[in-house]
Amino acid sequence: MILVFKASYKSYTENAISFVTETAYLNWNTSFPAVTLCEISSSEVAWNGDKEEAEAVQQFIADLIFFTGSCYSCHTPCSICEKLDFADIVEKFRKKCSQLLSKCKWNETPFDCCEKFLPLETEYGICYSFNSLHTKKPSQHASDFHFFSNRKTGPGALFIQTIEDVRLYFHAREDVPFINSDPDQRKDVMLGETYNISINIIEIENDENVRLLPVEKRRCRFPEEKPNDLIVHEFYSYSTCVVQCHADAHIDLCNCTHHLMPVLNKKKYCDIEGLKCLTDNFETVNRLHAKGFDKPGLVCDCLPSCIEPEYKVVADTKEVKSSHGEIFINLQSLPTSRFKRIVVRTTMDLVVSIGGTAGLFIGASILSIVETFYLLCLRRRIE
Repeated sequence: MILVFKASYKSYTENAISFVTETAYLNWNTSFPAVTLCEISSSEVAWNGDKEEAEAVQQFIADLIFFTGSCYSCHTPCSICEKLDFADIVEKFRKKCSQLLSKCKWNETPFDCCEKFLPLETEYGICYSFNSLHTKKPSQHASDFHFFSNRKTGPGALFIQTIEDVRLYFHAREDVPFINSDPDQRKDVMLGETYNISINIIEIENDENVRLLPVEKRRCRFPEEKPNDLIVHEFYSYSTCVVQCHADAHIDLCNCTHHLMPVLNKKKYCDIEGLKCLTDNFETVNRLHAKGFDKPGLVCDCLPSCIEPEYKVVADTKEVKSSHGEIFINLQSLPTSRFKRIVVRTTMDLVVSIGGTAGLFIGASILSIVETFYLLCLRRRIE
C-alpha cells in the first residue's frame, strides 16, 4: 500500500501536466508574432571638438549608443570620454521611430508605422515593437487593427519599409529581444535589401485548471505571474527572465549595469571603468549554459512561458533591389493543429487515488478515520 501511495504522489508531483494535440482549427484565432526593430548603426556620429581626440571620441560614442556587451574603445585613453553623460549621448544620437520606418502595411492595408511600432526598452536600448505585450497601447485615435489570423481574414502578412539599417526580431508577444535570442528569429536588414520571411506557428492553449497548479508542478509561468525579483520588464517570459539574469550578473561582477539596461539604467549605470569591467567579463555575462559546464557563462534558472508559441521559418529569401530596406513577414498558411496543456492529476485525483488504495488494502475510508477517533477518545471517555 505504501508503495502505491508513493507512486501516486510521484505522479501527482512530477506528471500532473500532459500535452495533447488539437485539430479542430476552424474557429481558431492565431496571433501574429511581435515584431521588433532596433537600430544597429548610424552615420551621424560626429564630434566637433579637438581633432586629436575626435576619432577616439567618435569610436567611444559609437560603442556607447550601440552597446552590445563590449566597449573596447573604453580602454583607449580619452579624457573627454570620461566627462560625457551617457544618457544624453544615447538620447542625442539614437534615432526615433519616424527616422527608421517609412511605410507599413497589415494585410495590404496601410497604417502609420509609429502608431503601432511603439518604444520598447531592451538590452540594446530603445527599439520599436509591433504587437508586443510590453508596449503601451496605441492612442484612441489610432486605427483599429486586429493582429490575428483565421479562416475569415486568411494568413496574416506584415510589410515594413525602412530608411536605416535595422535588426529585425520576431518573437512571442510576451518576449523581448535579448542578447541570447534565437538566431533564426533575427535578421540584419541593410538599406537596399529586401527580406521575405514565411513562418508557421504552433500555439499552446492551456486548460483552465492549469492556473490552479503551482508553478513548480506545471514548470511554466504565465506572463502576469512575474516574480518579485524580476524588475526589468512588466511581464514574465523566458527572455525577460534572462535579461534580469544578465542584469544581476552585471551588478554582482561590476557593481553596476550598462546604461541601456531596462529600468536599472535609471538607477545606477556603469561609468567607463564599469564598462571596462563588463567588457573583461563578456564571456561570462553574455553566454548561457546548463548546470555542470566548466565554460564561462551564466546559469539562469528561467522557466518557459506557458503560452509561448513555436515559430518555424519555412522560407527566408534576400534580394537587393531598392534604395530602402523592405521586410515582408507572413504566415505561410493557417495552422491546422495546436498543443493544449491539460491537467491530468489534480489534488482531488490524488485524494481519490490514496483513498481507493487504502480501501483496497485495509478497507479504510474517511468514515474509518471518524470511527477511530470515536473509539480512542469519545467511547473511552463514556465508559
